[in-house]
Amino acid sequence: MDARNEIDLHDIPTQRRASVALDAIVTARSTHARQHRRPAALTAREALAVLQFESLLIWTAAGNVRDGVVLTDADFDRLTLAIRNIDTITGEVLS
Repeated sequence: MDARNEIDLHDIPTQRRASVALDAIVTARSTHARQHRRPAALTAREALAVLQFESLLIWTAAGNVRDGVVLTDADFDRLTLAIRNIDTITGEVLS
């Protein structure tokens, strides 16, 4: 690639050109997203404060399962929500 991010496909074998072009697309999108990143909605400190409870909830459920307590559907739904919350919040802070 040259300074304008154009691809010179002449030196690339024809069977590899599509994958090289796709790599260039992914790289360009990642670069654009990194350069145009919006500020995070939460600070890392705020995210940790929120995640502390969700983590405690999961740990408590794991302890209950270890002691032979059978999770109800409502328990599993709340654990699913906890994981979704953790994933969303960490994604917000890390992106």
